[in-house]
Amino acid sequence: MIKSAFRVFELFEFFAERRRSASVADIVEALGYPQSSASVLLKTLTKLRYLEYNRFTRQYVPTLRVALLGSWIHDQIFSNTSLAGLVDDLHAATGATVILGMQNDIHVQYIHMAQSSKGRLDWYIKPGSLRPLCRAAVGRVLLSQKTDVDVVYLLRRINAEERDVSKQMGESELLEELDIVRRQGYAYTEGTINPQAGVIAMQLPSPASQPDMVIGVGAQIAELRARREEFIELLKKAIQPYQI
Repeated sequence: MIKSAFRVFELFEFFAERRRSASVADIVEALGYPQSSASVLLKTLTKLRYLEYNRFTRQYVPTLRVALLGSWIHDQIFSNTSLAGLVDDLHAATGATVILGMQNDIHVQYIHMAQSSKGRLDWYIKPGSLRPLCRAAVGRVLLSQKTDVDVVYLLRRINAEERDVSKQMGESELLEELDIVRRQGYAYTEGTINPQAGVIAMQLPSPASQPDMVIGVGAQIAELRARREEFIELLKKAIQPYQI
């Protein structure tokens, strides 16, 4: 067996049995891993957003991205009430690309999606793709949940890594955009990632133990403008059962 692959699944089986967060020490004691190997494995899975790390308690817990990996199997056998089912239902209702994302440092990471046919939208998004928080509609919804101080800190880091000056964003401009997102309850962007496409995104309620998640609908700009109100209502309807 490949040791690293075996340990990944063994770790998730450990969490499945434990059903709560765990520290590095807990995992080392339970699974018998060397401290250094356990730390590297946990940091890698956290970077990929399969784990969430609480720096105050120094504990790790699996994210919903783990649940999504096999949710389609559950849906086929039992029901269609999972997050994967939500994405698929919204995709069927809109015929558009549907994106589920969460924050990964200064980026939003697209952890699950249902994509429109290439004939309707020349825009293939690779699962796991990263986009700057300040430019993507899904990222702006995530930023809207933060304080202005935290937003500015993240934006300065984003701008520092952006070599194309034309893609850098001003602090006041972003803060104004986020005020609009908070007031209207959704983010709307056109051409900020793909010049031909846009996205409408809303926060997806999630448990306190999980990182914030956002769901978005993407389409060609002309279609997005024409169906804007329809997409907004479909998004509201889709997330309503998840309201806490």
